[in-house]
Amino acid sequence: MITISVANQKGGVGKTTTSIELAAALTQAGKKILLIDFDQQSNLTKYVGLTGEKPTIDEVLSGTGTIEDAIRSAGDYDVITSTESLSSADRRYIGAQDIFLLSDIRDIIGEQYDYDYMIIDNSPARNVLLNMAYIASDYIIIPTECDQGSIDGIMAIDEDIRKFRDGKRSFSKARIMGFILTKYEKTIMHSESFRELEEIRDRLEPEAFIMPVRKSIVVSETKLMHEPLQKSYKDSNPARDYRAVAKEIIRRTV
Repeated sequence: MITISVANQKGGVGKTTTSIELAAALTQAGKKILLIDFDQQSNLTKYVGLTGEKPTIDEVLSGTGTIEDAIRSAGDYDVITSTESLSSADRRYIGAQDIFLLSDIRDIIGEQYDYDYMIIDNSPARNVLLNMAYIASDYIIIPTECDQGSIDGIMAIDEDIRKFRDGKRSFSKARIMGFILTKYEKTIMHSESFRELEEIRDRLEPEAFIMPVRKSIVVSETKLMHEPLQKSYKDSNPARDYRAVAKEIIRRTV
């Protein structure tokens, strides 16, 4: 099982949309997917319409709920939901070994279930949950708009990954697989943004891909419908673009 974190330490860049669309596109490509909502805002949980009483990822982390009970079907793929109680994670998960909790959960899921990919939708906060995700992940995919805030978020991710991967003690093997330039339009500004992102990629992870996802109003409409673009607007530009990203992920990991 390949574990991918979708992360950027700036909000509003399309992390949750990216996580859901990649799950849907990879499922259409014949892969079995588990999505984990690892954000206390629970946007992914609300998006897929799975709010309710079942155990969330917080109960699994704390040992008060089982993985089996927490896994829920969202139709074509499975989800472990989130809850606002994760907002207190920095106060509760403070033990020396707590940072490995998500990694331990990943290992159990990999042993007991037949998922091809586990995708983690992360909060923009630089906190213990994001550190858990870095340690549990094989790859990081970074959605970005390439404004200054997004660029700062990219640099922070690279710094944290290297701290866990390349320090005296290596806790992670995660690498940046790619960057997704969201809300892309064929304008001079976006062309410049693409070139700037290429320069950043070449400094941080030269082998990483850069792929655009074109801007469209249908992205907002699907949130109200609680369905991915791959179902509601499968012929739209952003749906096609996310399928292209999914194809590239498979090419790099199979």
